[in-house]
Amino acid sequence: MKKFKALAWVALYMVAALGVQVLAMFSLIGVIYMAAVRNGIGIQTEAFQNLYEQMAGSISKGMGAMVLTAFCDIMMLAGFGLWYYFRENKYEFRPDYKKAFTRGNVGAIAGIALFGQFSVELVLVVINALFPWMMDQYSEVNDLLQLDTMSPVLMILIVCLIGPVAEEMVFRGMIYAKLRRAFSVWPAAIISALLFGLFHANWVQGIYATLVGIILAYVYEKTQTIWGSCLLHILFNSSSYLLDWLMKMVDSQESAVIGVIRLAVDVASVFITIIFVRHFRSKNKRIEE
Repeated sequence: MKKFKALAWVALYMVAALGVQVLAMFSLIGVIYMAAVRNGIGIQTEAFQNLYEQMAGSISKGMGAMVLTAFCDIMMLAGFGLWYYFRENKYEFRPDYKKAFTRGNVGAIAGIALFGQFSVELVLVVINALFPWMMDQYSEVNDLLQLDTMSPVLMILIVCLIGPVAEEMVFRGMIYAKLRRAFSVWPAAIISALLFGLFHANWVQGIYATLVGIILAYVYEKTQTIWGSCLLHILFNSSSYLLDWLMKMVDSQESAVIGVIRLAVDVASVFITIIFVRHFRSKNKRIEE
C-alpha cells in the first residue's frame, strides 16, 4: 500500500510537470490569438493560419524556443519549489550543509560533472554506432533550437541555472524523495531517473538523462540536501560548454590518432566518474519518517 501510494503521488507530480508544458502551449495559442485580434484577423481565415504558422515557427526554434523553455522552467521552479519548501518544513530533519559541502564533496561533484560530460560523449558514440537514426533525430532537434546563435548569457541563465534547479525540484526533490519513502535507494533512483529521461522527449537525451539522473539521485541521497544534486546538475550542464570548446579544437585537427585519443579519454572518463561517485558511498543516507 505504501509503495502504491508513493507511485500515485509520483504520477501526480509528472502530470503537473507535463501540465506546465501544456499550459505553455495554450499560452502560445493565446498570444497568437491576441495578435490576430489586434490585426483584425478572423480565426477561421487563411490569414490567421498563416499568422499561426509564422509565429509558431518562430517560437519553436532559436530564441523563441529558449524563451518558451525558460517560461516552463520558471513555472516549474515556482510551483514545485514552493511545494517542496512547505512539504519539507513538515519534517524535523534539516540538512547539515557543513557536512554536505565539504571540500571533498564539492570536488567530487565537480569531478562527476566534468568527467561525466566526457562519459556522455562515449554514450553518444555507442548510440551512433548502434542506432544512427536516434542521432539523426537528436541532430534535428539541435538544428531546430539553433543553439549556436543564442546569447551566451541567456544560454547560461536558462540551461545552466534555471533549468537544472527547476528539474531537480521536480525529479529529485519531489519524485525521488517521495519514492524514497517507499523504496530503497536504487529502485527509487532508477524509477525517478527513467521519468527524468522520458521528460526530455527524445531518445538520445532520454538515454543519457536517465544515466545522469541515477547519479543525481545518489548525490541527493548522500549529501542529504537537494542543493547537492542542484550543484551537480548546474556544473554538469555548465561543463558542456567546456567540452564543446574542446571538441571544436579537436575537430579542427581531425585525424585517426586524434580520434583514438578522444575515444580513450571518453573511456577513461567513465572510470574516473565512477571513482568520484564512489567518494559518496560512505556518506550517511537521509532518513525521513
